[in-house]
Amino acid sequence: MFGKKSSTGGKDLAKAEKKVARKAEKAERKAAKSAEKVAPKSIIGTLTDPKTARRALAVAKIAGPIVAPFALKAATSTRGFIDERRAIRLGVTADEVAAYRGPTGPAGARIAGLRTSIDELRRRRTTDLQIVRFADVAKARLADLNTAVQTAASMPPARRRGTLAAVSKELNQIEADLMTYLVGHRG
Repeated sequence: MFGKKSSTGGKDLAKAEKKVARKAEKAERKAAKSAEKVAPKSIIGTLTDPKTARRALAVAKIAGPIVAPFALKAATSTRGFIDERRAIRLGVTADEVAAYRGPTGPAGARIAGLRTSIDELRRRRTTDLQIVRFADVAKARLADLNTAVQTAASMPPARRRGTLAAVSKELNQIEADLMTYLVGHRG
């Protein structure tokens, strides 16, 4: 008789141990869940939460078609405003802004602006031989500087900065000479 009871008792004991282990696991899960609720989630944790993602998708499906035209118009307006500001800063029209992007863009825009100003001066004062000579020399120099700027675009950053600094000095000199002819000579 003892043999039967001990085997049944062993089974009962194993069942009881399993039951206690399950209750302990359940209590641990419950404690972890409540700790999660109490502790604030990080932004990444919140954004990667499946519930949050499902909610966001549901909202996007509903609000997307309504908001999309306004968002597109806002983005287009913002891009236009940025291009206008950049054009003003570079001294070119908004249509020309795309041509003067990148690290060599401001120097290229400055050369184009000087070229336009010199052409205008020459057009207004075609009879003054000194201005005609200055315009020819300056335009040739600007062509060389434009080539240097285009070449600098493919240079490593340190060399490009040095080249652009040298070009800037030359442009300052041409600009000063142009101002001398614009302000100093009233023909």
